[in-house]
Amino acid sequence: MTRVLDWRVQRTPSDVTKTSMPYVTSSLVEAVTTCPKWGIIHNVQHKRFVTGYRQMALEAGSVMHDVFAAFNLMQIAAVQGLPDHGRFHGVSLYGEHRFEALSFDKYLELYKQNPSRALEKLAVDVIATSDFYDDENDRNRTLANLEHCAFELAGYFLSNLSRFPIYIEDENDPTKTIGVEKSMDVIFTCDVIGEFNNPYKEQIRFIGLGDVLYQNPETKRVKLGEYKTTSTMGDGWREQFRTRHQQSGYIGALQAYFPEVADECILIGSALPVRKTSAPNMHFPIHRDREAVGNFLTTALFTLDVMAQYRDEAAIDAPMFTHSCNRYFRPCALLDLCSAQREDQQVMWEQMIISEEMSPSEFKAFLRKE
Repeated sequence: MTRVLDWRVQRTPSDVTKTSMPYVTSSLVEAVTTCPKWGIIHNVQHKRFVTGYRQMALEAGSVMHDVFAAFNLMQIAAVQGLPDHGRFHGVSLYGEHRFEALSFDKYLELYKQNPSRALEKLAVDVIATSDFYDDENDRNRTLANLEHCAFELAGYFLSNLSRFPIYIEDENDPTKTIGVEKSMDVIFTCDVIGEFNNPYKEQIRFIGLGDVLYQNPETKRVKLGEYKTTSTMGDGWREQFRTRHQQSGYIGALQAYFPEVADECILIGSALPVRKTSAPNMHFPIHRDREAVGNFLTTALFTLDVMAQYRDEAAIDAPMFTHSCNRYFRPCALLDLCSAQREDQQVMWEQMIISEEMSPSEFKAFLRKE
């Protein structure tokens, strides 16, 4: 038995590099606990088979996150009256050339007369300047449906979310941190109870990316906001966030950056495609206390232990959790490897390509250090 009893958190020191201390992300923890074999090969070793299909849900979700971030920048520039902050961080988030193509200043002027129209036009430009393109095998995640989803989000944003002030570190200095796509790179020091009830300490490095941070203007308490897209936004989808580890890890990590962090997260959802039978958007609170963060850290320790046991080529001997072989109604990309004979698996593993592409949270933690 291994369980985290208590924890403290601090920012990762600047001299700790990407390779000098192992780290976990929420997606890595979820991947390894979904299936150790798939999680280690795919998320730890970043090995891939060359496949003929795209991960459309991830691509479409990434574009909608870009739209959501652009709306938050407009909120800071137009509603909170800090256009220089919006411009500076817009260049940081999108790159100079893409941000210029977004015509942010033009829509900032339009926002004063017609906020809804300004956000809709901004969303069209965000989608148009992305790398997303239609796939004939996916009729739900299309450019037209992305635009429809973004238009619905624009109206919902103005009616509901624009009343939440976004965190600004320094109103007089646009280069300081704002609460849009906040990168986190922290070390948790945990008090752990182990085998035979022996207590010990363990450190866990965690990397994450918070979509938006709101701040109460009176109490100065910071609250996490997380944006998600889903094909079906019903009760089942909503209920999963009662225990989702990602939000627990983020709320814990934010305490390394802010003295007051709310034990509540605002979960914001959009349906893609928009359906006539259900609401296109919703937002609701989910609660996380210290124990919830400890539960996440217990799972992270389990993940690190599995990673240590099955490193390098031993990954092909990691346990297979076969109930996930057809998750998301699509056969796992490693199905051919896992169903082959052991000696053939070795050859297949050696011939897989390695993708060096980092996740958005990793990229911004390492390259946009805050």
